[in-house]
Amino acid sequence: MKLYDSRPVEIRVSRSGNVHELIRRLQQNRVKLREIEFLEDEVKFEISRKDVTIVRSLRKKLNLKVKIRYLQQSRIFQKTGWTIIGIILLIFIPIICSQFIWKVEVEASTPELKAKVEKIIDEKLQLDNPVLKRKLVSDFEIRQTIMEEIRDLSWVHIIKKGSSMTIVPQLAPITENKEKKSDGLYHLVASKSGVITHFNITSGERRVMPNMTVYKGDVLVSGVITVGEDEYMAVGAQGEVYADYWLETSFEIPRKVKYISAADSKWIFGLKNSDEKEKELSFQKIKLPNWISNYIEIKKTQNYITTVQELSEDQIDSFILPLLHEKILKSLPPKTIIKKENILHVTFDDDKVKGKVLFLVNENIAKEYPISQGD
Repeated sequence: MKLYDSRPVEIRVSRSGNVHELIRRLQQNRVKLREIEFLEDEVKFEISRKDVTIVRSLRKKLNLKVKIRYLQQSRIFQKTGWTIIGIILLIFIPIICSQFIWKVEVEASTPELKAKVEKIIDEKLQLDNPVLKRKLVSDFEIRQTIMEEIRDLSWVHIIKKGSSMTIVPQLAPITENKEKKSDGLYHLVASKSGVITHFNITSGERRVMPNMTVYKGDVLVSGVITVGEDEYMAVGAQGEVYADYWLETSFEIPRKVKYISAADSKWIFGLKNSDEKEKELSFQKIKLPNWISNYIEIKKTQNYITTVQELSEDQIDSFILPLLHEKILKSLPPKTIIKKENILHVTFDDDKVKGKVLFLVNENIAKEYPISQGD
C-alpha cells in the first residue's frame, strides 16, 4: 500500500545537523520535495507518505533530528493508488457478479418432489455452479427438461430476481379416474396419428417400434401373444404408448391481461383467528398439540403477485407462448408434455391478440380395443 500512497507528510529537520546532505540524498532517491522552507532553527518540506521510510533510514545514517507529521489522517477516501483501485473494484465487481446466476432454489410442495427437481437441475441442466446469464438455457428449455423427467407436473414456474432463480414445480391436480373393470381383454390401438417415442407396457406384445409413424386405429400393443409356432394366448394389453404429434390451435386473448405469479414464501408464527380469512395461501403447517393448536399456529405461506399487463409483440416468447402452453396442457391428459411450439401468425388489434400456434405434443395415444373371437 505504501508504494502508491501519495498523501502529504510534513518533515521538519533541525538545522544543527547535515540538512543539505539529507536533501541531496533524498533527491538521489527520486523523492519529490514540496513546499521547502528554510527557517531560523529548522528546514520544513513536504513529501509523499510512500517516501517516509527513506527519510527514516537517512535520519539514522546522518544522525538528524526529524519530526514527521501526517497531514491527512482523518480522510475516508485518501488520495492513494489503492483508493482508486478500491473504487474501481467497488464499481466493477457488482457489475461483473450481476452477470451470473449464483443461487438456484427449488420450492416444492413435498421434499420428495424438491429432491427430484434438484437432481434434474444438477444432472440434466447443470445449474449447480454459477452460470453466466447469457449462457443460461431459456426458461422454456428448463421447464421442458423438468416436465419430461417428471410427468406428473402441470407447469413449472421460473422466477428470476437479480442473481438468483427460483424454480416452483406445480403438480397436476389429482383426478380420481375409476377404472372400468370389465371381463373382456383388449388390444391397445392408436387414438390418433403420431410418431412413437417410448413405451410403458405391463402386458401384451408390441406391434410398433420407436420412431415409427402410426395412424389412428393402428394396433400398438396386441393383447394376443405368440407362445409357439402356431399357438396364441389372449392375455390382454395394458400400459401406455407415447407418441409425438402436431396440434394446431387458434387463440384470442385480451390485449390487457391480468395474471398471478408466485412470489416469496415465508413462515408465520402467530395467534390463530378462525374468523379471519387467509390473505395468503398456506401450503405447509406444523402440527401442534391439541391444547395449543386452538390458539397458536405455525404455517408456511406463499405470496402471489397480481399484475395487469398490456401485451406487445416483444412478449410473444416471454408471455403469450407460456400462457398458451399452460392452457393447452390443462386440456390434455395427465403426463402429457409439449416439446416445441411454432407460431404460425399473430395479429395485435386495439383490444385483442389473435393468432395460431402449432404445438409438438407428446402424449399417451393408446386406447383399449376389445379382442374379438376372430383374434
